[in-house]
Amino acid sequence: MSSLDLSIEQTDWLLSSAGLGKLFPKAERRLGELPPGERRAHEEVLTIFGDTMQRIDSARAALKSRDVLADPAAFTHAATVLRNGLACVSASFPGLKFDLRGNFSCFSHRRTDSVLEAAGSVDRNVYGWALEQRPIPELDDSSLAVVGISVSADTQLIAALTTARHVKLRRPDVHVVMGGNLTTRMVSRWQEEHPFFAYVDSFISYEGEDALPALCDRITGVDNRPIPGLLERDGSGGLLRTPAAMVDVSDLPTPDFDGLPLERYFAPGPVLPLQASRSCAWDCAFCSIPFASNKFRIRRPEQVVRDMAALAAKHGSDSFMFVDEIMTLTSLRGVSRELIDGGHDLFWYGETRFSKGLDDELASSLRRSGCRRLDLGLESYNQRVLDLMRKGTKVADIEPSLQALLGNKVPVHLFCMTGFPGETEDEALRTQEFADQALRRSAEEFDVPYSTAANGPFILDVLSPVGERPDLFGVELIPPGEGEDLAFDLDYTVSEGLSQQDTARLTSGEPSGTTAGAAFHQGTWIGDAEEWSFLWALAEAELPPRRVPVPIVPRLHVGTTASVRLAAGVQGRLSDTGRGILLHVPSCDALIDVPREWHPLLDGLPHTVASLWQDVESPRVAAGTLARLAAHGALTVEQADSSEESSPLWYAAQPYAVADSRPDGGCLLVSPETGHRVRVTAAGRLLWLLAADGVSDAELAERSRLPERQRRLLLENLAGNRVIAVASLAPGLLELPRVAA
Repeated sequence: MSSLDLSIEQTDWLLSSAGLGKLFPKAERRLGELPPGERRAHEEVLTIFGDTMQRIDSARAALKSRDVLADPAAFTHAATVLRNGLACVSASFPGLKFDLRGNFSCFSHRRTDSVLEAAGSVDRNVYGWALEQRPIPELDDSSLAVVGISVSADTQLIAALTTARHVKLRRPDVHVVMGGNLTTRMVSRWQEEHPFFAYVDSFISYEGEDALPALCDRITGVDNRPIPGLLERDGSGGLLRTPAAMVDVSDLPTPDFDGLPLERYFAPGPVLPLQASRSCAWDCAFCSIPFASNKFRIRRPEQVVRDMAALAAKHGSDSFMFVDEIMTLTSLRGVSRELIDGGHDLFWYGETRFSKGLDDELASSLRRSGCRRLDLGLESYNQRVLDLMRKGTKVADIEPSLQALLGNKVPVHLFCMTGFPGETEDEALRTQEFADQALRRSAEEFDVPYSTAANGPFILDVLSPVGERPDLFGVELIPPGEGEDLAFDLDYTVSEGLSQQDTARLTSGEPSGTTAGAAFHQGTWIGDAEEWSFLWALAEAELPPRRVPVPIVPRLHVGTTASVRLAAGVQGRLSDTGRGILLHVPSCDALIDVPREWHPLLDGLPHTVASLWQDVESPRVAAGTLARLAAHGALTVEQADSSEESSPLWYAAQPYAVADSRPDGGCLLVSPETGHRVRVTAAGRLLWLLAADGVSDAELAERSRLPERQRRLLLENLAGNRVIAVASLAPGLLELPRVAA
């Protein structure tokens, strides 16, 4: 028996120079197939394809090395390239959002017919296309008898059925079985033979440690003992079910990761998963975990630590993540004690809940045992809402637990939930404010900068207590759409409290109108993954910036005979959807849209500024474009005469959009070129507006009427944030004749 992580195998190839090289012609063809409203975003991604292909392999290598933990700038550059690579993959298939969390496409995982359609599509389904490009070599093994596919989430269903179809087409003799949390939930609804049996021979509900070996023994003729949780066809359109049985977790062997390419995951380590317990000891009203994971069971701490030590010795890793639904106080105390008493130099993180027992004594043990992150289900900072949720926690225990953990240098992650039925907006905002304050205190008061928080909307799961008895929670379920036979989350209305629309507004994460940057700037930031927060805390490393900073460039001096060329690495294309050219500047990850008159620069050769401007309508506007390009590091300037007199002018460095205007005149400036956001005062906003087409110091003084000291400080701040830029141009350039309109 061997294991294969097809997800990382294919993802690692898709996000490689070879994979992206295969995808580029496909993405290029799609431009002409898109409706007009979608072409601009697609074109932006096409512009970054070339640079991404060149740098993706080194970026992946950097993210897999622990050296990157000590080099925050290197991490940011590598993570940026990876994010752009995900955008390139997404652009190659209709409706695809390809990231490292859950992938969505033009197919729906909520409909059986759509899942089956996806499984048979090579052109529109990234998984089908990848399997056609790189078939599974293990299927060539003539001794292969059983292929098991694990499906834990609905976003994996299309990939799973696509894989099952691929296996059956190549090896119809092989028995395909599917299991996992989603499988358990899904097959519980079936009353007759389901269309998925076309590619899957059997399904296993609940746990697989006993069931899968029993199935393999039956298929290979070893014996015919009962297979717990097995679902198979009865041959006449019906189903045969074997009751599930609970696994004795105290009798489980050390996890076996043989066959998995541990060196290919997108984080150094590897960070190995293991369990100290199974299922959950609580029954929160919003959660369906108990439905698909049997009763709560706990492993002996000495077993857990024995497994950690064995895995560390075998794989050379000192990092572990407990994937328990929740680590109880019993597990936390026992595991930390065993690690300390055994003198193990190992590091780990896991998830728990706030409670009175999460005190200073336990927090100290956690830290000494190697715990470098603890995820906590805060959900709400309101006792009324916690009681509605049947959470079983007390608000009075939250602050002392946080104080104990942070005081012992154990970073936390706070899971927050907005919109549980009956919650008011004031209560939701109170939770958000508490979480924000907790993160500030973690960094400023406790010197623990690695704490994080996430605020998500309440999702109504039909198998949760709310879904099963909505009337008890003032909820009315809205039936799923026609044909959505696989839907487990439903829309709903409430008799009081926040509506779904209110919840979406409060958890959107951005003020209205502040979406920043090009299409690729909106992608997944791998630094948000919990493994990275854990690894930075483990290394006590400096946290990296989320965006590549715009490099500091010297003041631009351009004489009448100066030549300019695109800086090294800058690539561009003539826009099919606009009137200009698109340039990608890798050094600051900017996408700059400039007038078509600048298209000669695309050949990569030097051009005199005078020749570039011979067709422009306004030299002053062209000078602003030149200053903008220079401010991003997009140009190399070659001077023929450095002694020529010039006139320094201030220009807008980026075409910011105005968002979140305040009554005092201040606002948030949002860059469509870099995704950069900067808040400015009313006076700073005025200076930025005055610099739109170039303005001298004297003109700024006269038109702004600001005191000189204030004006100088504002200009320095605005220039430092790349809101404006200064350029010195020879008067002769600004006096070039205008082209007749």
